Amino acid sequence: MSDTPQGPDWWQASDGKWYPPEQAPGSGASPAGGGGAATVDIGTVFSYAWNKFIANIGDIIVIWLIVIAVQVVFNIFSRFVDSIVLSLVLSVIGFIISMVVQIALIRIGLLITAGERPSPSAAFDFTNLGPYILASILFGIGVMLGLVVFCIGAVIVGFLFWFYGYYVLDQNQDPVASLKSSFELTTKNFSTVGVWAILAFLLSICTCGLAAPILQIGTAYIYRTLNGQAVAP
Repeated sequence: MSDTPQGPDWWQASDGKWYPPEQAPGSGASPAGGGGAATVDIGTVFSYAWNKFIANIGDIIVIWLIVIAVQVVFNIFSRFVDSIVLSLVLSVIGFIISMVVQIALIRIGLLITAGERPSPSAAFDFTNLGPYILASILFGIGVMLGLVVFCIGAVIVGFLFWFYGYYVLDQNQDPVASLKSSFELTTKNFSTVGVWAILAFLLSICTCGLAAPILQIGTAYIYRTLNGQAVAP
């Protein structure tokens, strides 16, 4: 680590420091759109995600408490509503809240892998909320169509377009472009993403969803690495 580059292959992380090429995760991998499939060591991904989770556990717990508090208050309030119109309005609000929660979880991984602090204010950033909602609606339609056509089709659709949110929030892509980018990423790196998806599924089941922050960090690590982006040490 240095304040200035010490060689032609040194890279600068989001913390402003320069690091040697051997410390760049996935440095030997080509970007997902570069024509070759990248390789990522899943053990390294999980180790990185776990260490970063522990290092940022205070902020992550605060974010989780905010998520739980908002959902509890919303659910309690919804129980006292009898009006059909107001129920429909609350359904829309509930959907938006769920989108904000999903964005916060994705941003945790993006912030940490960029070398930034996952503070609540940074996680609950409404930037690109509109495009993310539209992309999520398209994603949901795709999942439903996959379910109707063939039961396991929903799983396939979910897998192929898994990273759409990362492209919306990190690269400001529009909804359709984000879905296309996710499709290209997963199909060109099928084995890497597939192994991580299986691990993520098993950990989610075994921990009743409590491993979500760790998995989000790991997913962001894979997203950045497969796109040729530097990951903060």
